[in-house]
Amino acid sequence: MIVTLNFNGTINNSMLSRYMPVLDYINKKKKIRGLLLIINSGGGDANSTEILYNKLMEIGRNKTIYALIEGIGASGAYWLSCSAKKIFAMGTSIVGSIGVISFSPDLSDFMDKIGIKMRTNKIGKYKDINSPFRKMTDEEQEIYNNLMNDIFLKFKNEVKERRNYSDEEIDNIATGLVFSAKMGKENHLIDDIGDLNSTLDELKMKTNDNKIKNLTPRKPFMSRFISLSFESFIEAMKKF
Repeated sequence: MIVTLNFNGTINNSMLSRYMPVLDYINKKKKIRGLLLIINSGGGDANSTEILYNKLMEIGRNKTIYALIEGIGASGAYWLSCSAKKIFAMGTSIVGSIGVISFSPDLSDFMDKIGIKMRTNKIGKYKDINSPFRKMTDEEQEIYNNLMNDIFLKFKNEVKERRNYSDEEIDNIATGLVFSAKMGKENHLIDDIGDLNSTLDELKMKTNDNKIKNLTPRKPFMSRFISLSFESFIEAMKKF
């Protein structure tokens, strides 16, 4: 049997809690010979991504994994795709974005203008290193950048190993840029350009199995409810 899993949206703890039981099931079932990851995601948090990636690598030791990027396979989502033996992307897909980013507001100038000062009680010199209520010092910025760089190196080295890049090649690719499917193929980020049918056909030949089953876990009820309500609103607006 070949199973498919759709990875859509942000990779986070919620996705992790829904997908890990399914991945454990896939890993244990001997009748499952192949797994197709259908990816449309801009990434997410590094920790959830690494946990999912490690589980997929474990599955890949005994089963054939292919990945198809439909739409976006960027950052952590591209990292997940690297667990696959082969990566495919549709012609209009965007791939890559090998890098790490962190956002945090700096409200210090605004607070000064309106006359508000934040009183901070802390134990530990760097406990408020990323506080939005004051500017980072140069020393703190260096510390934070080193932290992010360690995460980046983990990501970059996994891509390098899985895609067989040289040091020079991975440095040229791992700049945070995204690539079209055509550019991705030229730079060996993906193996070929195709769609769901062509990717499944190749996986069927590889596993010698024609039975397909989708095991994508459902989103939580509230997420489905909000999504359905929004879609209904859009349809209603079209009638005006």
